[in-house]
Amino acid sequence: MLARYRHHGGSLTRAAFLSARNDALANVAIIGAGLATALRPSAWPDLIVGLGIAVLNADAAREVWQAARQEHGAAGYDPVP
Repeated sequence: MLARYRHHGGSLTRAAFLSARNDALANVAIIGAGLATALRPSAWPDLIVGLGIAVLNADAAREVWQAARQEHGAAGYDPVP
């Protein structure tokens, strides 16, 4: 449902799309980590997925921040330092 809003420039729309995308990817990765752990008990799959989710969310936060700064500048306000 959110795919049609993928390239919209608004920061709130971008945040909603990235949040939904990240949630879906994280869920798939968590299932994969669970299967890997069931086959060979180890903490590594969970740690790797956790780090991947952190990187994914940090990248999404950067994208939303950039979109918000562009909106802020377009509205005539000084950019946030």
